[in-house]
Amino acid sequence: MKKISYHHLFLDKIRKYFLFKTRKKVCVAVSGGLDSMVLINLLLEIPEIESEVAHCNFFLRKEESDEDEIFIKNFCNQKNIICHVKKFDTLNFSQKHKLSIQMAARKLRYNWFSELLKKNSYEYMVLGHHFDDSIETFFMNVFRGTGIKGLLGIPNKNKKFIRPLSHFTKKEILNYAKTKNIKWRLDSSNQEIKYLRNKIRLILSKFYFFSFSFHNGLKRTISHLHDENLLIEKKIEEVCQEITIEKKRNPFFWKIRCKKIKKLEPISFYLFRLFSPYGFNDINGMKHLIDAQSGKKLKSKNYCIIKNRNNWILVSHKFLSKNQNKIYIISNLSIVNKMLLPIDIKFFVNTENTEKKNEKNIYLVDFEKVQFPLLLRTWRKGDFFYPFNMKGKKKLSKYYKEKKFSILEKEHIWLLINGNGYIILIIGNRLDDRFKITENTKKVLGIKI
Repeated sequence: MKKISYHHLFLDKIRKYFLFKTRKKVCVAVSGGLDSMVLINLLLEIPEIESEVAHCNFFLRKEESDEDEIFIKNFCNQKNIICHVKKFDTLNFSQKHKLSIQMAARKLRYNWFSELLKKNSYEYMVLGHHFDDSIETFFMNVFRGTGIKGLLGIPNKNKKFIRPLSHFTKKEILNYAKTKNIKWRLDSSNQEIKYLRNKIRLILSKFYFFSFSFHNGLKRTISHLHDENLLIEKKIEEVCQEITIEKKRNPFFWKIRCKKIKKLEPISFYLFRLFSPYGFNDINGMKHLIDAQSGKKLKSKNYCIIKNRNNWILVSHKFLSKNQNKIYIISNLSIVNKMLLPIDIKFFVNTENTEKKNEKNIYLVDFEKVQFPLLLRTWRKGDFFYPFNMKGKKKLSKYYKEKKFSILEKEHIWLLINGNGYIILIIGNRLDDRFKITENTKKVLGIKI
């Protein structure tokens, strides 16, 4: 292949990632290695793209790490482009968070890249991964055990992160760098076989560096897997709709029919695909939870599934503890609008006790029976009230049970408490009979939810 056409092949492929009509700013992750140096040199030739550079110094290779940083800074100075450098104490971070060195470096790198994207309003963060990286990821996940998703390699695009070299092999990138006399740095850690990726790279180098058919076969395989995964994802979406009773994003709340889950076949596959994104990988634990008693829980790092009668409720741990022991004190009516309360509640005072009586979400209370300060809190063991238009008191726990409120609903229903400790109102549910207006009421407190 002629040099000029080879050069245009790279530029044409990369331009497809950037459909800009006006000049746009991107940030390129540059380690100093072959792939990232080819990438930044290519992007600098595209006039529609304004490139800046981000370089991570992980301090893992002593002098080499500092020499990489100097190499990148010199390159950016020569090309007159902005260079962002971040130094990381990777070893201490990996020990503190109990991560492997490679996983620690990855977490630090992507966290910083996300900060740069937000701070500088880049169109994209551009990364130098190529097709051989996808092949290595494919085999790494095979060794660890994976489903189809783990065999798809590294995505070409993931939100604001793009990989324009993902269709090219290492050999093609190397040949291109030689034709263009591009300089790069060698990373000695790539030769260390203590890392799984490097072990796989060493084994695969015996097969595919000289084998065109090996690469093409894997490209076709990964392409077929992408198509199959797309069909599976559509089926998962359909199943998700079938099993869902209610789903909210903020705060995250997912109510699920257990009977529907039980009928899924193969159930292990569906349980993994539906709930592994929330950290649930204990398939047997989830199977047992389907028929477990109400109140049983299964926890992941950030989420919890609670069995509630014939349903599952999946929420974040933050949601579970959100209202525990929280009390809001309303010392007088004039400060309500200035307070940051967990619910939208407003008060108004009328002398006509029939006004607004029939409006939705408005509760009328005999003002003379109200004592300040009022409290807003959730239920506690032993709470009771006198249900509106009924004789006698009832424990709140019994009332909630009769209403078939879930464990979570109980913890997220607010109570308006009088200054003397009596419950005035179960917010959104029922008024206490002791505070209702009568023919003798002279002044009405209206409570609008």
